[in-house]
Amino acid sequence: FDAAELEKQVTQLFGGWKAAKPFKVVPNDYFDAKVENRSFETPDKAQAFYVTGLNLNMRDDDPDYPAMLFGNYMLGGGFLNSRLMARIRIKEGLSYGVGSQLSVDSLDKSGSFLAYAIYAPQNLAKLEQAFKEEIEKVLEVGFTAEEIAQAKSGWAQSRSVQRSQDNALVGTLGHYMFLGRTLEWDAELEKKVMALEPGQIREVMKRRIDPSKLVVMKAGDFAGAAKNAVEADAGPPA
Repeated sequence: FDAAELEKQVTQLFGGWKAAKPFKVVPNDYFDAKVENRSFETPDKAQAFYVTGLNLNMRDDDPDYPAMLFGNYMLGGGFLNSRLMARIRIKEGLSYGVGSQLSVDSLDKSGSFLAYAIYAPQNLAKLEQAFKEEIEKVLEVGFTAEEIAQAKSGWAQSRSVQRSQDNALVGTLGHYMFLGRTLEWDAELEKKVMALEPGQIREVMKRRIDPSKLVVMKAGDFAGAAKNAVEADAGPPA
């Protein structure tokens, strides 16, 4: 875009604007969430929803952030061959949609990790077991060198594609202006990710994700699924 023309237009549109109140950043404080495993009945809904996660005492300039970012990508954060996708949807066919997310603040040490799935309520027990096993496997064994090499290629390409989209690029530049960053910050982050070794990723994820602190929330027609299972076992009426 023409920087001079854009600056002129923005000045004409917003140059005289004054805020009604002074701007102040609202702090986003970290806290340990209460560990719960709760179910919510949603009668007559064909699909159920599952979410598990925990809060993280982390900012995006933390030394652990690159490994957490990339580890989440391989677990379920976008990688086509992610562990959760390969096990829960492709191999066992338990979920219509499955993945994980990492959200980390740039100003405050406050973030979160969560994993989710959309599934048929009668598959809940198998789904929970699969989530438990795959997360524990990542924390105890980690990822293979082959997985990491494939994921690095896909991750770097996705970052490049994102920067080629005008709306995403403008959003990033605007956010970085507020933070006092440039795209050099992205370049440094990508160097750190591309240099990660298997042991580093496993070590960081094991330190940051404590399975005993995971909060679990489930919503679905579980009563209806249980009733249908009983009726199926009983067979047709005599």
